[in-house]
Amino acid sequence: MKWSLMQLNKLRNLGQLQVNETIELPELIALHPDIRAVQPVHIRANASFTSNQLIFNLRITGEMTLPDARTLNDVAYPFEIESIESFLLEVDAAPIDSDDINLPNGNTVDLQPLVQELILLHVPVQVHGDDEENQLVQGEGWTVLSEESPEEAEPKIDPRLAGLAQFFKKDQDS
Repeated sequence: MKWSLMQLNKLRNLGQLQVNETIELPELIALHPDIRAVQPVHIRANASFTSNQLIFNLRITGEMTLPDARTLNDVAYPFEIESIESFLLEVDAAPIDSDDINLPNGNTVDLQPLVQELILLHVPVQVHGDDEENQLVQGEGWTVLSEESPEEAEPKIDPRLAGLAQFFKKDQDS
């Protein structure tokens, strides 16, 4: 997934470049504190050439292991990322709006750092696993409520405020 500008100029005559590779990205574990493991990542890309750009239509699929937000157990999180990324093929002609256009590194175009960045951007803030038997549903002074089974019990009144409830009853009676 690394090409020199000279190789890309030769491929330009073919009109299109296709990528279908599976790569290992163990460095993602060091780059993000929540990522515990990353399975091999599959990358498919169709690249087309314009006058001075190479435009990749990327599809990145894989699976990473993240901690469950409640129990901190490992949760397998599959991901599928689609992105359109463009590289400038002329080193000297950097555009003013270069936020959307990637520049070659020296005389090479390398997709791997871009793939790493896209995966890191798509790491969710919280992940919840399906392991319901190990999840805590109540503790000291708290209970997890779900929308499926709302509490139908009478709300408990704080004993310190019980006298205040009597005050409002007297006020309503008069």
